[in-house]
Amino acid sequence: MLVKKSATEIHHLHVDGDEVTELADISNKIGQTFSNNSSAENYNSKFQSFRSQAESQQLKFKSNNSESYNDLFSMQELTDAISTSHDMTVGPDDIHYQMLKHLPSDALNTLLESLNNIWVSGKFQTVGEPLQ
Repeated sequence: MLVKKSATEIHHLHVDGDEVTELADISNKIGQTFSNNSSAENYNSKFQSFRSQAESQQLKFKSNNSESYNDLFSMQELTDAISTSHDMTVGPDDIHYQMLKHLPSDALNTLLESLNNIWVSGKFQTVGEPLQ
């Protein structure tokens, strides 16, 4: 008779001679290892010197916000995003992707206008609230 292993079986972790068995402890040990490995303390002195010099230079970035990534969303982008979305469990808004995929054009235009207003203003207006 074959016995199938449980998919939820916990594998223990051995760290510095200690056996770690609790999920939270395993997670914390792995996180600490990643943190230690990516720490600036592990950089060699040549790189640390370069990094210090590079970070002390002021960035020379000027913008009039006309970069393409600041453009308003287009109807094509909206419909592409909706059509390629996967049907998933609804979120707190109770809106199913199937509802979005079957919106009439007037509703799509309203949705696009709302998204672009949020993009430009950085604020989410409630229904009936005037735009600022």
